[in-house]
Amino acid sequence: MSYEGVGVIVPSAVYKQLPQLSGNLKSMFLLFEQAAEKNKLIPCYIKLSKLRPSKRSVVAYVNTSNGYQLMRVPRPKVIYSRIIDKDQAVRERINSLSQAGVTIFNIPNYDVEKYKIHQFLLKDEKISEHLPQTELLSKQNLRKMMTKYDSLILKQNYGERGIGAMKLEQRTDFWTLTYKTPRMNDYKRIHFSNELPKILEYHIENGNYIIQERIKLATYNGAPFDMRVAVQKDGEGKFKVTGIMCKVAKKNHFLTNGSEGGQTYRLDDIHSQAIPKIPLHVLQKTISMFTIRVAHHLEQYFPHLADLGFDICLTKDGTPYFIECNFISDYVGGLFQHQKLIHDEWSKVFTTPFDYARYLLNLKKQAGNH
Repeated sequence: MSYEGVGVIVPSAVYKQLPQLSGNLKSMFLLFEQAAEKNKLIPCYIKLSKLRPSKRSVVAYVNTSNGYQLMRVPRPKVIYSRIIDKDQAVRERINSLSQAGVTIFNIPNYDVEKYKIHQFLLKDEKISEHLPQTELLSKQNLRKMMTKYDSLILKQNYGERGIGAMKLEQRTDFWTLTYKTPRMNDYKRIHFSNELPKILEYHIENGNYIIQERIKLATYNGAPFDMRVAVQKDGEGKFKVTGIMCKVAKKNHFLTNGSEGGQTYRLDDIHSQAIPKIPLHVLQKTISMFTIRVAHHLEQYFPHLADLGFDICLTKDGTPYFIECNFISDYVGGLFQHQKLIHDEWSKVFTTPFDYARYLLNLKKQAGNH
């Protein structure tokens, strides 16, 4: 088998760093290179704006003995997308490239409002049992949810890394809102009974938030945790779970994100303390079956999905709940420390998309030979 080029569309910020990659990003690209080598592939790192449907070649960064160099290469037949963009122009360019015969997988999913995903998942009866009640933030919906639940999470309908998330909790005769804006170093707490705090009024007017029932999470060392479950298509074109990363919140925090001080562990490390009643292999199987079902269901609405990162939480009895979906599975900040993977088993999260790229290239060849 001879070597073939595979395209990797990277975000502009990463593209700029390519000639002088450093830190955890460098370690991640090293894993890409190793996976590509194993599959006789040469990764060509591309900026989407450089790809033209009418052009058979593209300028890309390629790893050489002198590091990453910009060069003009034949336009790859198979391209792995690692960007998320809700710009209409992105959608149009992807579509025209697809029409020109390029297979782009993990297409940027511009429709990834959390509420929309929730609506899609409600259509599957089995999945719907594992969804926290979710509503768009309005005065009416907020009052309804506050009557029904004593703990709620409010978050941006389109956003990532937990930025802007707020917690609402009922005390005996008042509510407490806990929040932090990007400019604040620490959380602020506002107590109120009838009149809503100004920040809530502001988000109600802006209409870009959702309200979610707050699931009582299983805990590890007294801190709540959830999981990033990587569900990816493998070298046979099938969805499989390639990594389960448990994210444990910092003491007295409600967000588990690494950017909020959360720590990452393997399920094996925390399972016996967090959910001792359920054997590890049973828990792993439950999580895998559930997340693969979700992946198959979402694929009906978003074709060419291949690299998903689900945020899943568990109750104390081990029941999984779907929190949200990321359209790129990896979680660089939480998986590397001092440029090394915290656990070797997580390398699959970075290597599996290249197995799938090889599978797609082989399919194309077979189709071409008939």
